[in-house]
Amino acid sequence: MTNGNGRNKLKVISGARKVAVVTGAGRGIGRAMLDVLQQRGYLVVAVVRSLSDVRDLFSIAPHDILPIRADVTEASTEQVLREFLDGQVDKVDLLINNAGFGASAYGVEGMKYEELDRVLQVHCYGPIRCVRACLPFLRNSEGATILNISSRFASLEWVANQEVPGDEATYPYRIGKAALNMFTSCLAVELEPENIRVLSIDPGKVKTRFGPKDADTEPAQAAQAIIDLAENNEKTGLFLHASGDKLPW
Repeated sequence: MTNGNGRNKLKVISGARKVAVVTGAGRGIGRAMLDVLQQRGYLVVAVVRSLSDVRDLFSIAPHDILPIRADVTEASTEQVLREFLDGQVDKVDLLINNAGFGASAYGVEGMKYEELDRVLQVHCYGPIRCVRACLPFLRNSEGATILNISSRFASLEWVANQEVPGDEATYPYRIGKAALNMFTSCLAVELEPENIRVLSIDPGKVKTRFGPKDADTEPAQAAQAIIDLAENNEKTGLFLHASGDKLPW
């Protein structure tokens, strides 16, 4: 078997071993989830933005982690990721759309259109591209799960009722995550007949570069909780905290 460049490619037949795809896997929660998944025996396709991340991850566990450089904001990612998967695995059991991007300006007058465009590309277009790339492989799993990493700031009810601080997340971030939640809801309805679960997950107040001022959770703790949820939850079409608590849309 050869790829489009004529080079040989070897497909890893996973068999009973579970396969996960994680975006934004180079740092923060994404990087922590790689550790948890590897410890639990998964073969992990790690989607990262830089070649240095590819080299670093490949050197850690070449038999457990398959890194690929792809920017979810680029339209080509859908084809690039699908072709990579086709050359490496025969199924995907778990897709985690984790890639994230923040914004800097607050209020409607301070909002920057370029930041809004960027956030929507990362939090909305990116997950759609990755789902479309992975869908043929998710269908080969006996019971696949898609996790979209969202935020409490995506809850329309909580924002309207001021349950979340009004000065701790920008318009672009909230709009992008709310769009992601709508994608989750639509996709869950579409894929339920195929036994593919789809969930939006608020990881909590995690200590990352985009984390809130009151962050109180280490990435490793959040990652553990998220993977536990992926493995143990049997429902679909929900917005959940990593603890398993149901959140309002």
